[in-house]
Amino acid sequence: MPKIPEQFKPSIEKKEITSDEYQRRLDRLKTMGRVIGGDFEMEVKVGEKPEWRYIFKPINRIEVNPDDIKKKGLEYCFGLIAHEGAHRKISRIDFIPKKIWQKRGFSFLMNAIEDPRVNNWVSEKYDGAKEWLEKVYNKDLTCEEKVKKIAKEKVGYIPKYILFGSEIIRYWHTGKFSKDLPKDVKKTLEKTIKYAELAYENIPDPFNSTEEEIVESAKNAYKIVYSAIYPEYKKLIEQDFENEKIRQMIKEMLENGEIELSEENMGSEGEPLPLDELPEDLREKLKKKIKEKLDSMSEEERKKFEERAEKRAEELLDELEEDENKELRGKFSEQLETKSEERKRKRKEGLKEKRREELKKKLEEIEKKLESEKTEYDKAYEEVKPYIDKVANDLINLFCFQRWPKFRKSFPGQKLRLKGAMKYIATKDYRDLFERREKLEKRSFNFLVLVDLSGSMSGKKIEETFKGVVLLVEALNQVDTVFGNCKVAIYGFQDELIEYKKIDEPLDDRIRKKMSIMKKEVNNKGEHNKSGYNNDGYCLDKASKILEKTEGEKFLVVLSDGLPVGDNIHHLPGYDSSTEEEELLNVVKNISENTDQKVLGIGLGPGTGHVKKFYSEEFRNVENMPNVNVKQLSEKIAKKLKELIE
Repeated sequence: MPKIPEQFKPSIEKKEITSDEYQRRLDRLKTMGRVIGGDFEMEVKVGEKPEWRYIFKPINRIEVNPDDIKKKGLEYCFGLIAHEGAHRKISRIDFIPKKIWQKRGFSFLMNAIEDPRVNNWVSEKYDGAKEWLEKVYNKDLTCEEKVKKIAKEKVGYIPKYILFGSEIIRYWHTGKFSKDLPKDVKKTLEKTIKYAELAYENIPDPFNSTEEEIVESAKNAYKIVYSAIYPEYKKLIEQDFENEKIRQMIKEMLENGEIELSEENMGSEGEPLPLDELPEDLREKLKKKIKEKLDSMSEEERKKFEERAEKRAEELLDELEEDENKELRGKFSEQLETKSEERKRKRKEGLKEKRREELKKKLEEIEKKLESEKTEYDKAYEEVKPYIDKVANDLINLFCFQRWPKFRKSFPGQKLRLKGAMKYIATKDYRDLFERREKLEKRSFNFLVLVDLSGSMSGKKIEETFKGVVLLVEALNQVDTVFGNCKVAIYGFQDELIEYKKIDEPLDDRIRKKMSIMKKEVNNKGEHNKSGYNNDGYCLDKASKILEKTEGEKFLVVLSDGLPVGDNIHHLPGYDSSTEEEELLNVVKNISENTDQKVLGIGLGPGTGHVKKFYSEEFRNVENMPNVNVKQLSEKIAKKLKELIE
């Protein structure tokens, strides 16, 4: 274990320090933070607020508390700078999906696990770090009391999920829980503490680890937290939310003079306590009062009353978690060994190997669980993710028509043309002498993606087609994020259109989940379940009419194997099941000749060559891409759209 360099060892504490001594201490802390963090470019500075914290990348900065440097001694400050430097070295969170990080309570839980994890790493890495951290945690148990104080100041009591997080840190430091914990908090802790230990003991090799190994250990800790701890912890959060919602109802009734509470039943900041912290007789009395109020209200009044309470509860708990996170982040020549040292090393290696095997087994279970939770959309997205940015960039370059001003020949004009001047000298033709800037036009683009979900698409066709759909809509969504002028609608079709996303709806998780059922439709295991039919002509005509109502440039993208097999009901006038191929051809021809829409027929997967026949390039504004895979689609889609535009 490396020894801490002499210049870092604390001097005897003085009652008062000079400005020179303060600067000397600050310089030593800066150097130490950079050494432990393995980042000699990292900024270490006094923050705007008097607190310790590590700010993650891209900033990568440690902020220190000047008051602690002046008053609490170097050993205490060394413990904190070691903790923050360890955050810089091994804390990684950028792989955690945003939707999971933003779940109520999750970031607080991750921070509560991450603090002990970085402490374990730095304690094994540097001789002396463990003792410094002991001083910090013995003095104020990191931030446990501050965490509780923040909660009391914010809401007047300590929510159960906050208690749970602070107890995780207490257990790491003392090996035991606080006395007199609420039963459900204690029960949840007892059920999950072994997984918390597994998570915060999962650290990279302190002496020789690559960035890949650092990230892998962080990912393993996250998987343990999300799959083995969060499901139980979430039950406490749900209880807290329900309690806070009812507390907000009580608070409003208090303000309106509808009920009264004695001072002993109010929290530290003059806030009413949650129901489960009140005496049982009062609890029942308040429940009755709330029920009487709800029963006396009209349906609309009741709804507004409940929505107000719910909104305030959500805002308050989310703000509290943010404040708590800020507090938690502040804490973010060789010799031959003797026989005794050899025995200790081998014993330790044996224990590590055993832990590794246990961890490997647990991670395999967690991986299976995480895989089972993925939607079909999630799985397809993972496969096409490498292509999405490329397609989006290609489309952004394609649609960026007005990057530079355009000019046309004009007399009189605004600008002299060099080529025109040369021509004038030769021919005395003044018409080519000048040019005029064309007016810039903001262009918008509307896509309707139409997906064949008939039985003939089963197997490899729908697998490849669904991935193609995900690739297209995610890339187009990125284009819209950049330009704000690219909208997409998504429909499937069998005997009739199946709506998944309207043109003006945002592409959010609700839509993605809704789209996940597409693959099941081809096997009649979805919701529409008419996979025996694909009325191509009828459905293409309906889709075209939807697209016709939009303003801007219009693209109708059809993903199909190209073979219509319809019913006897859904046909355009003059057509039936015996003339389906003719119907489809005439619809494509009509769109080509009588609308401003551009049509692209795509056949993803094997056996989709018929797309070339029905979406023939002989028609104006029609292109096709038969028998392609997702990779080929990503390489050619922008080129095909460019051909349509030009």
